[in-house]
Amino acid sequence: MNERSFRKESDVSQNKEEQIRRAAIRVFSREGFHKARMEQVAREAGVAVGTIYNYFPNKQNLLLAVFKTGFDEQLRSFEKLKASGLPIRELLRRLFEQHFLFLKERPDLAQVLLQERFHPEEGFKDRLIALYQEMIKRIETIIREGIDRKWLRRCNPRIIAHALFAVVESIGICAMVHDEAQARDLLKHAPAELADFIWMGLQKGETT
Repeated sequence: MNERSFRKESDVSQNKEEQIRRAAIRVFSREGFHKARMEQVAREAGVAVGTIYNYFPNKQNLLLAVFKTGFDEQLRSFEKLKASGLPIRELLRRLFEQHFLFLKERPDLAQVLLQERFHPEEGFKDRLIALYQEMIKRIETIIREGIDRKWLRRCNPRIIAHALFAVVESIGICAMVHDEAQARDLLKHAPAELADFIWMGLQKGETT
């Protein structure tokens, strides 16, 4: 097989995997992970059930791929913003904007991420925790940098990072239980409100 043929075959494989993953998001959000069956995912994706198992050994691995893809996308946005050199108050606001835009534009994925994280199956829990720890670690680096630059007061960055993560997650959950108009308004105003709230609690001296 020449290099061109190999690349083409690889692209087809990646597209098929993405097709299955997107179908799983729709099925999991509609049926719930525990009730969903691989046959339903196969029908949604327009593939044979056996094709799914070529990419994902079981339903748990498929759900993990859904989580990982969502987290990876947010981490890429995080790193891009962090490299921008913005003052921490503006950086927080932009991070919140991106996160809530992610929830707004991908409601099916957001529902899966939020609803399935509370009752992970045995064996899946450790891998899920690792993804959350990675996100919290990135938030912690922002807090530490803010302290080092004397933008923020001295605090325990790890505790603050966990608190920030929990607050942001809770807003996403609140958006899910409100009607569409209320959810849209909540996600629209949350970034600025949260950034100001956090800044007022962590700022060092006068606002810059």
